[in-house]
Formats: sequence, structure tokens, C-alpha cells
Amino acid sequence: MVGRTLNSRYSLEQLIGTGGMADVYRATDQLLGRTVAVKILHPQFAKDPVFIERFRLEAQAAANLNQPNVVNVYDWGIEDSTYYLVMEYVEGLNLKDIILRGGPLLPERAVEIAIAITGALEAAHTAGIVHRDIKPQNIICTSDDKVKVMDFGIARATGGQAMTQTGTIMGTAQYISPEQAQGRVADPRSDLYSLGVVLYEMLTARVPFDGENPVSIAYKHVREDPLPPSMINPDVSPELEAVVMKALAKNPENRYRSAKEMRADLERSLEGAPVHATPVLPQDEAGATRAYAPASVRAARPRRSRLWIIIPLVILILAGMGVGVWALVNATSGVKVPMVVGQTEEGARKLITAAGLQVGNIGKDFNSTVQKDLVASQDPGSGSKVSKGMRVDLVISKGPALVPVPDCRGLTQTEAEARLKQANLKVGTVSDEYSTSVPSGKVSSQSPDPSSKVTEGTTVNLALSKGPETVVVPDVSGMTADAAAQQLKSVGLASNATEVTDATKTPGTVVAQDPAAGTKVSKGATVKLSVVKVPTAVNVPDVTGLDQSTATTNLQSAGFVVAVAQKSTTPDQVGKVLSQNPMGGTQAEKGSTVTITVGSQ
Repeated sequence: MVGRTLNSRYSLEQLIGTGGMADVYRATDQLLGRTVAVKILHPQFAKDPVFIERFRLEAQAAANLNQPNVVNVYDWGIEDSTYYLVMEYVEGLNLKDIILRGGPLLPERAVEIAIAITGALEAAHTAGIVHRDIKPQNIICTSDDKVKVMDFGIARATGGQAMTQTGTIMGTAQYISPEQAQGRVADPRSDLYSLGVVLYEMLTARVPFDGENPVSIAYKHVREDPLPPSMINPDVSPELEAVVMKALAKNPENRYRSAKEMRADLERSLEGAPVHATPVLPQDEAGATRAYAPASVRAARPRRSRLWIIIPLVILILAGMGVGVWALVNATSGVKVPMVVGQTEEGARKLITAAGLQVGNIGKDFNSTVQKDLVASQDPGSGSKVSKGMRVDLVISKGPALVPVPDCRGLTQTEAEARLKQANLKVGTVSDEYSTSVPSGKVSSQSPDPSSKVTEGTTVNLALSKGPETVVVPDVSGMTADAAAQQLKSVGLASNATEVTDATKTPGTVVAQDPAAGTKVSKGATVKLSVVKVPTAVNVPDVTGLDQSTATTNLQSAGFVVAVAQKSTTPDQVGKVLSQNPMGGTQAEKGSTVTITVGSQ
């Protein structure tokens, strides 16, 4: 696929991702000059007409989503049985990779990401779209901390049929809701369950349910209770844990009713305020409420024993008190993260180590505001209170990003401005110039030149064509060929002279021109000149005394025409040239006639 151009517009450049339904390529939109992501459906889906019709309708619905946390869908199409979506190209790491590389996220950061995801889901649910596959792999975090949710293009419209084959569950087993696991219809609350799983994984670096195969994992979603996240990560506050556990309720009726409602509780937990969610405790088959406990503990207890109902509740209360005490102690004895942004890597290491902390992951990224080789960002941020020995991740500036200057020649000013904006460049001065090769009103030249590399934000100057410059052809008739050529050159015209014979005109002068004097022509055009031929004078051979035949041969060789006259003479002079005109030794025009007088009896 790499190197192919879809519909003469989207040029595929690099495979950047694969999935169960499609492959994703980085591409260039040649019409708008911007980088895009193109998702191409696998051939088996392209053969299903029902699937394709749903794909078309749902792609159109996804393209109408316009929310900062949604990866936009720009276009969709088909070419030679290849179905594709054109999406916004987002550079960054997916949330799964971030968790695998760095372990659990700080609860505050996890909540910030979850809030961003609820914004995307709220927009989709309002538009009647259920994502059905919310997972960390579909969540991109950019270098400037923006969060983008992708793959709404293969979501399902509310009230419509899912884009699945019969008996097939769409979604990833670790993140599907219990109703999806049972093959029932998914609704917006299903997305909130999946978000609960993602939030759980951000806080603990593990999913609440895992297994050897999708069937066993689906069973756990339906039948088992998750271990409370605070039992894995004590940094999780009771308020945040309540939000997670409410999102993970088995019964959709016990979950948040909307993404907006869940976001409100996430914001409260971030501020340390009480949340409205109350953990929905699972019930056993007899209807008795069960506390959170590992499945292995619950499996060993008598199902109807009241004692085993009370004991876990007491344990849970004590655990909550322990977490509160730990949080209080940590708040008073935590280490304050130093400010290392703007420091060299070595300087940042010294400050972090001196504070009793460790240097974590060190990445590098372009930054237009922080000097190259200095720390551009840190996580946790300066001033945060963290546990002693905790890791501080750093991003080192690579300096401003260098971007290739796009070729704007032949575009209108509006099109050129859009292309430069897409490349993170600015429009500088816009001037006018004459051009013989670019139509009027289009960009004829630019500075810097196309394909040169500059820093982001650089201005690019444009010159718009005024079309070819015109001049009036001057009258050069009667001039010598050289003088006429000089006159034409002075006004920007070229000349091409052809010799003609005209006995009535002065040799060497112009007797005609094309185009005629007074005509408007493009600057640089050629004017054809007709110049009277100048005669060529040559020496006339002296042929007197020679026989007629020899004399004739000599004169013709010199370029003359020979005429013969007869004159009576003595017998010894018969057949010889008695005289000639012009005389030998003089000059005459080449091609003229020389008359010789030959003796006769």
C-alpha cells in the first residue's frame, strides 16, 4: 500500500498501525498539503455489503463530531474495493504504551486524562454515537499533554445495528462491558464502563479482569467483582475509588447516567471534594450485599453466611481508615518536587537526587520555547508533594522543530495560506510580479524556496503572478539591422533578421517587421526583421589573351556570369579574348556579368 495514492489525493507514506479491522497509514493530502492518517479496512469487511453501508453511514456521523478531544474524521471513500477513512494525524504515544513504560500514573494525571475522555464521549453520545471500543490503545497523549480519543469512525450509531458479524463481539475483551460480553446491545453507559476499566488501569497499571482467552475474561466481567484499586495503589483516594467502582457496576442502571455526570465526580475527586457516587456493592444470588473482596476469598465462603458478609465490611472500613491515615502522613512528610525545567540534564539530575527522588524516563522532543538540551517539562510538576524515592520523568528539548517549506507555487493566496498554516508556518509579505509561466493571481514564487527546512513559525514571503508583462513594438523600419536589434532589446524584445533582395531599398536596412510597429506583445517576445541583402564585391580575374573556353571557366569559378561578344581579328588571335568588361583586376558584385570579346575571322 505504501506509495499508493487513493483517489488521486491521499498519498500513503508509512504504515503506522494495524488492528483487527483495519491498517492505518500516515499520508499526505495532496489537495490541502497536510499530513493525515488513513485507515484502510481489511478486505474481508469490504466484501460485506451490509457492513459497508453501515460503515458509510457511521463514518458520516463520526465526521460531524467536532470536539477538541476527538480525533477528527475528515473524509471517507472507496477505490478499487478499498474502503478507507481519512482522519486527523496526531503525533504522540497511546495511553497503553505510556502505562507499560512508566507504570501507574499519578492519580491527578489519571483523572485529568479521564476528564478529557468524558468530554469526547459526551460529544459522541449527544450525537447518538456509541464508541464501543474505549481502551488505552485508542487514546493518544500528545507531547503538549493533549488527549485525543480515536476510532469513532467505526463506532455504532445509537439505535442502529452494530458493525459486527453474527455472533462476534466488537471490542477488546479486557475493556468490554458485561452487556457487550453477553452479546446484548451497548449504549452510552457501556462506554462509561470501558472508561472505568481504563481509569482502573491508569491507577494500578493492570486491568481489573484478565485471563488466558477472551471467553474467560468476558466471564469475569459478567460474574466477578474487581479488586478495589486502592488495595493495589494506596495513592488512590476513597473518592476516586468510588468513581471507579461506580463506573464498573455490572448493572448499567447502577453506573453513571452520562459522561457529564461522571466528569463532574472526577472533577470533585481532583479537588478533594466529596463525590456524589456511592460505591455500588455487588449482590449475591440471594440478594445480600457483598463488600469488595478478591474472588478467591469470596469463593471460599458459605454463600448465605451473615458472618462472612460482616467481616469483609469491617475489613473494608479498616482499610479505608488505613488509607486515610497513610494519606495524612504522606501529605505531611512527602517530598516536594524541585523545579528543573530550564536546567541541563545533569543539573536536573543533581536537583532531583538532592531532593531524595529518582530520575525516571528521559525523553526528547521538539520545543519552540525552551533552548535545545535543556529540560522542557517534568512529571510530576514542580511543587508537587510525592513519596520519597519517587521517579521524576523529564523531557529534554530538541530545540524548535524543523519543517519542510511546502511548495505553494501555482496556488491561490488563500490556498497557499492554508498550506503554510498546516505546516505551522506563517505568511509574510505578499507582493506582485510578472510571470510568463504562472497564471495571473496564482503564487509565482516564494521565499524560502520549497523543500528548504525552517523552524516552526517561520514566515514565508509570497509573490503573486500578474501574468506576462507586455510592451509596445517600436517602429524600426529603415534602420540598419544592428540598430534595429538594439532598439528592440532596449524595450525587452528579441529580434531575428532574414535577408531579402530589394533593388529599390538601401542594402543592409530593415524593410519589414513582424509584429508590426505599435502592437502589444509579451516582454521577451521575438520580432522578425526583413533586411535588404548587401551585395558582395569580389576581384574580377584578368582573362585577356586566354582562349574562350579557359576564360569562361576562370570567370565562372570566381562567381561571375559570362557574356561573349565577337570581333574580327588576325588569324593568330582567332578564339582568344581580345578584351573584357569589367577589366581584370577591378572589383564587381559577385553574380554580376562579365562580357568578354573573342577574336573571329
